[in-house]
Amino acid sequence: MRLAMETSPHLKLVSLVLLLASFSHAIAAAPPSLLEEQAGALLAWKATIRSPPAQLQSWGSNTTWPCTWYGIKCGKNQAGHQEVMITEISLRGLRLRAALESLNFTALHTLTSIRLPYNQIRGPFPPTLASSLPNLRHLMLAGNKIFGEIPRQIKHLESLVGLNLSKNHLSGPIPSELSSLKKLAKLDFSNNHLTGPIPKILWNCTQLTILYLWDNQLSGSIP
Repeated sequence: MRLAMETSPHLKLVSLVLLLASFSHAIAAAPPSLLEEQAGALLAWKATIRSPPAQLQSWGSNTTWPCTWYGIKCGKNQAGHQEVMITEISLRGLRLRAALESLNFTALHTLTSIRLPYNQIRGPFPPTLASSLPNLRHLMLAGNKIFGEIPRQIKHLESLVGLNLSKNHLSGPIPSELSSLKKLAKLDFSNNHLTGPIPKILWNCTQLTILYLWDNQLSGSIP
């Protein structure tokens, strides 16, 4: 009876192996950090860029720490947490042949600044950009090939201070939803194909100090 109740060394070894295997599986199944998820979103976007410039060779050098990648800046969570996250994308004049709609803005919801002027970015202005970035303060997309209408979801960019969409191929009316952007100080829609009147409600943006609208097809009087 005593022998039957004692645990054999072989059984102990098997139990230890099963325990280690279970622990290893738990580590392997751990979800990626926010920073790793954001790095993955940038790499997925890079994969869609035709002939990426040499400056983007640094992207992918360390997938757990994209803060040293060219044009990428990181910061701490403003809510008081210590988690590091991507806050800025700045890639000026690299002739990027890409589309904004290929970038996962949901994963990059911590962005406060997007500066992609003077590239070759094509396609429409994606509504997800406007609806996924509550902390965005600067959106600079001048000198690209963005077409279509400015989405009404732009009203969700309530933290926006500067918006420059000049020298693109945007068409349609200036959305009245811009009046929701109470912090907006600079607005540049010049050199596009915008039509219709200047919305009177735009003057509800009481912080607005710079407004460029030339080279469009706007009509009517200035309120």
